[in-house]
Amino acid sequence: MTEVRDLEEAFTRHEHLAPTADGMIEAAYTGARRTRRRRRIAAGLGVAAVLAIGAAAPSGFALLTDNGPQQVTGPAAPMVKPPAVSIGVDGAEGLFVMERGFSGSTALATIRSDDLRPVGEARTVGGRDGIVGVYAPADVDVAALDAGEAITVQGHPARLVENYLIDPASNHTGPENASAVKKGTVDANGKLVPATPTDVRASVVAWRDATGSWVIVSGPRQRADLLRLAEAVRLEPTGTTTPYRLGFVPDTLRLDYGGSNTGDPNQANSVLVFGAAAQPVLKRSSLLSLSEQGALRIHVMAGDSGHLGMVERSGAPRVIAGHDTWYFTRPAAGLFMPEGGASMVAKVNGCEVLITVTDTNVVPYAALERMLASMTFGNCRAPNTWTAPLR
Repeated sequence: MTEVRDLEEAFTRHEHLAPTADGMIEAAYTGARRTRRRRRIAAGLGVAAVLAIGAAAPSGFALLTDNGPQQVTGPAAPMVKPPAVSIGVDGAEGLFVMERGFSGSTALATIRSDDLRPVGEARTVGGRDGIVGVYAPADVDVAALDAGEAITVQGHPARLVENYLIDPASNHTGPENASAVKKGTVDANGKLVPATPTDVRASVVAWRDATGSWVIVSGPRQRADLLRLAEAVRLEPTGTTTPYRLGFVPDTLRLDYGGSNTGDPNQANSVLVFGAAAQPVLKRSSLLSLSEQGALRIHVMAGDSGHLGMVERSGAPRVIAGHDTWYFTRPAAGLFMPEGGASMVAKVNGCEVLITVTDTNVVPYAALERMLASMTFGNCRAPNTWTAPLR
C-alpha cells in the first residue's frame, strides 16, 4: 500500500479482525456494535498516544479540589480556531461526505461513493472515493502544483499533478499518531513494531479558491474518476461544528484537530483533539476515521458504544453540572488509557461523552471537571443544530 487511500480502505475492510486499544471487553462491545449497525461506517476510537510533554516558560492556574489544590502546569499555548470553511459535495454526483473536519489550519473531508452507504439506502457503483483538503499556501508545494497539467475544474483553472507529495513524513514528527502511514514490522511475538512515518504521494487535482487557499483532491486512481470528484467538491463557509460549546480550556492546550461523521444522525460522532504547547501542531492530509489522539481528546457519540453500560456498572457516578460522570486513571470498564493518563465518561442528553487525557500532570481531574461544567450541550443527534466549539 503506497497511498493514504489504500490504508483507509484496508482499515475499513479489515477493522473487524483487529482488537482496538480500548481493551478486550471494549473489543467485544465494538464487534457487537458493528453487527447492530450492519454496514454503517463509524468513527474509530483509535489507538491511545503517549505524549512526552516538555516544559518551557511554564504557566498555569491553581484549582481547588477535594484533595487540595492542583496546578495545571506547562507552557501557555495560543488558542487557535478551526478553519472557517468546511467541505461538501454535489449530491447529484453519487457521492457523500463520510467525515469532515480539520487538522491544524487545513480543512479536510473524506468522500465516499453511494455504494458504501448503509444497506437499504440508494447506491451507485463508484470508484470516486477520495480525500479533499483546503490548505494554506504555506502548507503546499506551489512549484510542484504549478508545474502540473493545466486543466479546468468547475469553470476555473486547475492543475492535475501526478506523484504529488501530499503528506510528507516530516509532518508526523513528535508524538505517535494514527494518521501517519508507517511501514511497520512484526516481531517474534506477533506484536507490531513501530516504524518511522513514510512520505505519501498521490495523483491530485488542485486549484486556488477565492481566498488564495489551495483545494487539493486525491484518491481515485483513474483520471476520469479524479476529475469527477473534483467537479463535485463544494466549499461551505460553516467551519467545524460540535454538539457543544466549550466555555473553558486550560491555557496549556491548543486545539489541533477535529471532525465529525454525521451521515446517520443516530450514530453521529464528534471529535476534538487538543495538543500540548510543547508539541508540534498536527499537519495531516486525512481524517482517518477520526482516530487522532493528543494531550486531550473529546469524543461525543450519539450511538451506543457500549461504554455507558460498563461504566454505570463500575460504581456510582459523580454529578458535574447535572451530568453523571465516571473518572478512571487505570484501565477499567472496558476503557484504556496510557500510563499516567485518565478517561472521563459522562452521560449527557442520552449521549456519551468520552474525554481522554494522556498525562494527568498536564490535565488533572480538576481541569476536566471545570471543562465539563463549562460546556453547553445541544442535541448530538441533530447535526444541523451544532455550533462552533469555541467562541
